[in-house]
This record gives sequence, C-alpha cells and structure tokens, in this order.
Amino acid sequence: MNHLVVSGINYHSAPIAIREQFCIPDSCIGHALEALKRFPHIKEAAILSTCNRTEVYAVVDDVAAGLKEIDLFFSSVQSVSDHEALKPNFRLLRDDVVLHILRVAAGLDSMILGEGQIMSQVKASHQAALEHGTAGPILDIVFKLALTNGKRVRSETTLGKKAVSVSSAAVELAKDLLGSLKDKSVAVIGMGKMGQICTKHLLSDSGQGPIVLFNRNSERIENFLSNKLNNKERLKTSFSFEERTAVAAQADLVIVATGSKQFVLQRDELARQRHKNSPKQIIIDISVPRNVDPAVAELDGVELYIADDLSQIVAKNMAYREALISDAETIIYETLEEYHNWERSQLVVPTIAILREKIEAIRQEHMAKNTVLPGLNASGQDMEAISRAIINQILHHPTVQLKATKDYEILRQQAEALRTLFNLDPLSPLATNSMAKFASQQSSACAEARKSRAMQEKIHETAPASQRPILN
Repeated sequence: MNHLVVSGINYHSAPIAIREQFCIPDSCIGHALEALKRFPHIKEAAILSTCNRTEVYAVVDDVAAGLKEIDLFFSSVQSVSDHEALKPNFRLLRDDVVLHILRVAAGLDSMILGEGQIMSQVKASHQAALEHGTAGPILDIVFKLALTNGKRVRSETTLGKKAVSVSSAAVELAKDLLGSLKDKSVAVIGMGKMGQICTKHLLSDSGQGPIVLFNRNSERIENFLSNKLNNKERLKTSFSFEERTAVAAQADLVIVATGSKQFVLQRDELARQRHKNSPKQIIIDISVPRNVDPAVAELDGVELYIADDLSQIVAKNMAYREALISDAETIIYETLEEYHNWERSQLVVPTIAILREKIEAIRQEHMAKNTVLPGLNASGQDMEAISRAIINQILHHPTVQLKATKDYEILRQQAEALRTLFNLDPLSPLATNSMAKFASQQSSACAEARKSRAMQEKIHETAPASQRPILN
C-alpha cells in the first residue's frame, strides 16, 4: 500500500544557519530528484526548496523505510554531515501532507502571511517532478489541487491583496528604521526576482535618492530596465559588480539578494571603504544562504538584518492575520475534500468500470447468440436497447452506493467484496477509459460547483434582503 509523506525542515523549527545548509539550488533539483528516485521504497517524489523550507514530498510503500531513505538523502545534501542539528525535523503523513501543501501554496505557512512568490515555487517544484518522471498520479493531483487552491485563496479573499513578500518586507523594515527612503542612497546587490521586487518597491516613491543596481550579469539589469518602471530616473547602473563594496560602504541602505555561494560583502573590505564618521547604515541580507559576512554587524554604525529578522514584520500583522486565515481555511478544507473524493474514486472507479465491462461482455455474448428471443415480438435493435436498460438498472444501486460511501475503510471493503463476488479481473483498456471519463466528469463537476457558489454569493451580496438566495 502506498503512503503520502513529507519530510524536511522549515523556518518554524530551524534557524537560517541550519536551513541554508539544506538549500538546493534550482540547477540541482533535477539531480536531487534522480537521487530520490533510486531509493527502493520511494515511488514518487517532489522537492520544494525555498529560503523558508526544504521539504521532500513522497509516496512510499513503507513509511518507516521511506522516511529513513529521505533522511539518507538529506545527509547527502547538507554541507556539514556530522552536525547533530542538521537533520530533517519536520514530518507529516497522509492527509496532513495534503493539508500542509494546501496551506503552503495559499501563503498561510509563509514567514510573511500571504507571500505571493510561493505559488511560483510550488509550480516549479511540480513541473520539475513531472519533467524528471518522479511525480506519479498521487503527487500530481496533490500539487494540482494545491495550485488551484492557492489561486482560489488569492482571488476569493483579501489575502492576496494584503500579502507581503520577503522582498517587500525588507523595504518595509528599512522604512521603519530609516524613515522615508525617497531621498536615501540605496544599493541593491543582486537583480534576480527578489532583487527586482525590492527595486520596484523602492521606485514606488519619487525622490532624489539614487538606487544603484549591481549584478554579475549586466544583461539581467538591462532586461529589468526594459520594463515599465516608475521613477526610473532614480536608477544608477553604470557601476561594475566589482565596485559593489565601495558603493555599498557609502549607501544609507544596502539590500543583498544574490545566489552566490560566497559572501559578496566582506567585513574587512567594507570597513576599509567606510568613512570614519559615516552615518547610520542599514544592510538587509535576504539571501539564503546568507551573502553578507555576519561579522559586518560588528562595524560601528552598521546594522545588519537577515531573512529571519523579517519575522518582525509578521508580528505587526498578527491581528490582521487572524481575520484572513478563517476565510482562507474554508477554501483549503473544501479543496481537501476534493482530494478525499479523488482518493475514494481510486477505489470506486476501477471497481465500477471492471464490473460494468464484465456484465457488458456477458450481454454481448448472449445478444450474439439470440438476436430475438423465442415468443418475443421485438427486433434486434429493440433487444439491444432493452438489454442495456436492464444492465443499467442492475448496476445503478451498487454504483450509487459506492459513490456515496465516505468512510475509506468501508469503501475498500465494499469494493473488495464486489471484486471477489464477481471474480473481477484487472483493468482492461475499456475500464481504463471509463476511469478517465469519470475523473474528467468529477473535475468538471467541481469547477461548475465553484462557479455556481460564486454566482450565488454575488447575487446574495447585491440583491435586496428579501430576495437573497439561501446559501448552503
């Protein structure tokens, strides 16, 4: 029997010094998935690795053996294999795994509530697992539901509108510490997605303060400049990456968001470049692994903040968080029920399909022998219709009964009883096609139900009180 599991670390129980040891770059995800696929007890696998978490989602045929293999995988990933703290400390099984990924995709499990970037990261994780052949039917449906769920939460609640990414939180923190940034000198080192988001937030205010951009590859800066940007005149891009420390040393605010494996700002080098009477300077390193030498915090007049410090922003939004979570959780549990329906269908649909196929074979055999029954004034076409109607009537009740059963164990027993009583064989092509058709109908039905619910709610909001429909 297959079991759904997730194992790894995340910001709830592991500081950044531990998390950065497990961080898997995008360029290495494929190799990591290949490594997981080679373990005998891991049947499906996907990896979600972000600055806040590195988690392995897997389908295993033995829970204990499968989790042990994931532990072995992590021991090969981490940089310091003999460090006692560097072990996966987060594990969930079965339904809890589904609930967790639904919350992650919705932004409810992010360090910053409602963070939007996580959706693209979950999508990339799913796509990578599909491309490398490690996502089977179970992980495929789980990740698809998670992505659909995340979109619903953002479109049907105010969570998406109020979401704060790590990048925007960095700018918000800087404003709390320095006041208005419109006349402050800023250096942004690293123009990947996070660096670009930071820069866009900085450009939301007009002013005279220069914003100097640095990136090893100048083409990325050029591509960024080709976008429609507010207050673009504040941007300065004529400096080379090698000049970053000299410029950063004189800036009021430095935001570092690179993917370097080494520190891009070193303590001693920065100390040499700084003036003796330099004003207060804020350096925010949102990179994971960290790209600013922690010893930089020892310099006079320098305040260094890392990704974990952004939790201060989360604390400020706790009151608002509670109001948003209840609405999002309603959608999450609706999606969880969709997963339960899919899971039950994996027992129901094959059994119904095989049973129908077997009875249909019997019907066709007897029809071939007896086109018209003796004493019955009916054509072959009439007999075809009559025989099909009889089969549909016979199968109607067991089909309805199976689909209505909610308890998974009872459903398994009922399906097994039918297989035994009717001596049902494994799925044939006809039964497989029936399964696919049923799954498509189920998906369409869920979509139509959501549309109907949304229409009811819209009418409920706009109609006079006496004419409002009752919402189920």
